[in-house]
Amino acid sequence: MRVLLVSANREHIPDPIFPLGLAYIAAATQHAGHDIDVADLCFGRNPLARLQQQIQTFRPEVVGLSIRNVDNAAYPLTVDYLSLHQDVVDAIRAATSVPVVLGGSGFSILPETFMQKLHGDYGISGEAEDLFVALLDALENGLDPGNIPGVLTQHRENLAGLYIKLPGRPSPRWNNSLHPARQPFDYGRYIRRGGTGNIQTKRGCIFKCNYCTYPLLEGHGFRERLATDVVDEIQTLLETYGPHPLFFVDSILNFPRGHIEGICEEILHRNLAVRWSCYATPVKLDRNQAQLMARAGCEGIDLGTDAVDDDQLRRLGKSFNAATVFRANRYCLEAGLRVCHTLIFGGPGETGTTIRNTCRAIRDMQPTAVIAMTGVRIYPGTPLAEQLIAAGKISRSDTGLTPTFYIEPDIADFLPGYLQQQALETGNWVLPGMEPPLLPLSQRVLRALGISGPLWRLLRFPWMRQISRSKFRRPGTSWGIPNLRRKVL
Repeated sequence: MRVLLVSANREHIPDPIFPLGLAYIAAATQHAGHDIDVADLCFGRNPLARLQQQIQTFRPEVVGLSIRNVDNAAYPLTVDYLSLHQDVVDAIRAATSVPVVLGGSGFSILPETFMQKLHGDYGISGEAEDLFVALLDALENGLDPGNIPGVLTQHRENLAGLYIKLPGRPSPRWNNSLHPARQPFDYGRYIRRGGTGNIQTKRGCIFKCNYCTYPLLEGHGFRERLATDVVDEIQTLLETYGPHPLFFVDSILNFPRGHIEGICEEILHRNLAVRWSCYATPVKLDRNQAQLMARAGCEGIDLGTDAVDDDQLRRLGKSFNAATVFRANRYCLEAGLRVCHTLIFGGPGETGTTIRNTCRAIRDMQPTAVIAMTGVRIYPGTPLAEQLIAAGKISRSDTGLTPTFYIEPDIADFLPGYLQQQALETGNWVLPGMEPPLLPLSQRVLRALGISGPLWRLLRFPWMRQISRSKFRRPGTSWGIPNLRRKVL
């Protein structure tokens, strides 16, 4: 079959991100013998017109639409992507009557709601490498795709006929030498504009952070690729596209013990000159691991710290305490790694004391950068959502498509001004919900100057910290920014 795969993501801040998930789908679809084309809407002045022209030229028999994110997960500067996704589906429908299949990580968080809003013919909830191929085979052979576990169908005459007969299962193929098909996309443009390529070494997560969707999307256990397979892909990327930094997109790269160690040892064994960065957990991040990662080309680590107060860490479902954060931070700095701490303020039980404890501890650790989120984005099916519903603090309808954030009422007035004061005094704090981390023009200029890798690493320079401080000369509240498509609880 002729299959057009569409990447709907058009977000460029902080960087345009290569659609790695859709590239895996492209590889699986090609391996199954189907003829594919891709429409990447991330670049260009009129991507929808280009999409319609591509449909007319390619004449697909099926269109697969990947929805990466529901929104930007920042409060109060919330950007809701629903209308953009509706525009894409409308453009497709105006150009062709073939079936439209919805999928992607954003879709999988709210599959039935997205199906109702966007009127997809079919949807795939969860990992789609095998399910999408099975759906194509069913359509090609005149069978009902609704009998495939994990596939949603919609009866146009009766929207109540929306269903998933059985939940989908994790794809057994993605970690068995199935490399993403980057060739149909303009991967080189993502490197130039985004400064970093991307790669995935495992899926799933055993940790129990109560707000997180990774276990819902990828499963509660780790499924790892072999170190040799990961480094084969890295080597191919460097040989095909030239030297460029990579970001490992795993929810956390440095756990379980032995996984990243094997990858680092293979990189060193092959003497590959690769620069990379990753998400990591403070859990089990010891001196040996940090030094090995640095020797293998790691330049920076984004620690999923969330808080540095034991009570608040416990309430967020974290698997470590404040002392663990201090040790991990010290080991990274000793190894010469740049460190960025990601924090979440305002969750249930947050107080002025816990906020001050976290801020004081972070300043003592002297990281390169801090990314602080105000409010916790509430997603359906997460432990936090269920806890808040059980406590009567929110209703189940609050966990729909409208971006919804929880901020502990007692600190709601105190929080924004206090965080902005931290940003003003330190110069290395980024507050995505209160000030845009970067203007699109600034980002393009930095990348055009050849600055690659995560831009938060620039905050090690005094001149960059001074620029950052200038945004917060007049600390105040940002809660009043009008936006009908988000709410705070």
